[in-house]
Amino acid sequence: MINILYLSNIIRMYFMIRTLHGVYVSYVFLQWIIENIYSGFIWIVSYFPKPSPQLEDKELYYEIETNDYIFITSYVNI
Repeated sequence: MINILYLSNIIRMYFMIRTLHGVYVSYVFLQWIIENIYSGFIWIVSYFPKPSPQLEDKELYYEIETNDYIFITSYVNI
């Protein structure tokens, strides 16, 4: 009688370990798939060229004869 109780506990433990292992393998597989999709997306996006800087993005300097620099904050097209 006692051997049957031990056997049933061993079988329950086996099923629990098998279930936990299946959950772990599924989790790792989904993590791997998501990481590969994300890295593939980043790889494709990295081939898009960066736009050239606009006039507002460039740092404009004006040189005076004494070798000092004045930072021009705005540019007016006349």
